Amino acid sequence: MRATVLLAAHVVFRELPFCGVLLDTRSSRVYRLSQEATAVLREALLGARTPGPYEPVIGVQAPPPSSAARRRMLASLSSQGLVRVAAGSEEEHLDDD
Repeated sequence: MRATVLLAAHVVFRELPFCGVLLDTRSSRVYRLSQEATAVLREALLGARTPGPYEPVIGVQAPPPSSAARRRMLASLSSQGLVRVAAGSEEEHLDDD
């Protein structure tokens, strides 16, 4: 499975023990992501179900979201210019629902 989204050039993504953080370096805005949204973004970026770096330590794993919820989360990040959909991916039509 390959990546379905890419971070915008001006965005940095980091995972913390109980959330994810996106930093928009152009505007210096910080976006906090829920554990579920962090798992969705990690999977979309890496192209596979990958455990988060802190999951073994904290013993908490985000439940897998439905495909509709996944599309909504990625569409929201895309509409804010934080990620862009990779060409040829199944996410190409995020807003078609």
